[in-house]
Amino acid sequence: MRRTAWSKAAGSVPSDRLRPAQRPQSVPQKQNQGKGKTQEPSKSKAIRKLESLAEGVRKSFGKEKDPNGGCFCQAREHDLSPYTAICRGCGLILCAINLPYYACPHCSAALLSDIARSSLSARLDEEISKQVAKEEEERLRVAQQARDAEGAFPVLLGSTTPSVLSSMPSRPTAQTHKILSLNSKTKKYTVSSYTNTPVSSRPASRAESEVEEVHRVAAPPKEVDFVKRTPDRKHPWNNMRMEAP
Repeated sequence: MRRTAWSKAAGSVPSDRLRPAQRPQSVPQKQNQGKGKTQEPSKSKAIRKLESLAEGVRKSFGKEKDPNGGCFCQAREHDLSPYTAICRGCGLILCAINLPYYACPHCSAALLSDIARSSLSARLDEEISKQVAKEEEERLRVAQQARDAEGAFPVLLGSTTPSVLSSMPSRPTAQTHKILSLNSKTKKYTVSSYTNTPVSSRPASRAESEVEEVHRVAAPPKEVDFVKRTPDRKHPWNNMRMEAP
């Protein structure tokens, strides 16, 4: 290779002959990558119960039996079922524990016909809408009361509103005590200070999902218990359930 006066001579060090490594191009990240999804407000217990009931009515066929066995109290211990009060097959009175999308716990007959099932599904959807509107109205009423309470007192800019102050839990303040002690030998006194910091009590945490234990009346026995031997006329007061000697 022909060299000129302005050509650069190759270095004698081996590192001068190495090519620089190419850096990978950084991929631009999306702007919305770090943003989390907005969480929906938690539903109340009444709405969750109605939605579970409506979903069971839509998905079930009416032939499935209650895995818990149902209840045979005949509305003596629980309220009467607002959806299926009686079985049209055997006449069993059904309480609110017996869900309408299950079969009768006694004769295993379907409690809902096709027309009654569609009518009940529309009724449950209407009850859910009314419950949502009722809870929203209650929430707005509480918010309006909070705004009215804030307007009753003058509020400075940048200060905490009275409603926020009242909702904040009060923390116990530290108390300082001074003790004066006298030494009998040296006749000198000493002042000691002690600070007592109380521990704030916290309420016991509860589980989010609490399983309610419902008392269910079991089914009556299939065989009727009766005395099979004939009574003794000479001793009519004997206990016939006891075995004869």
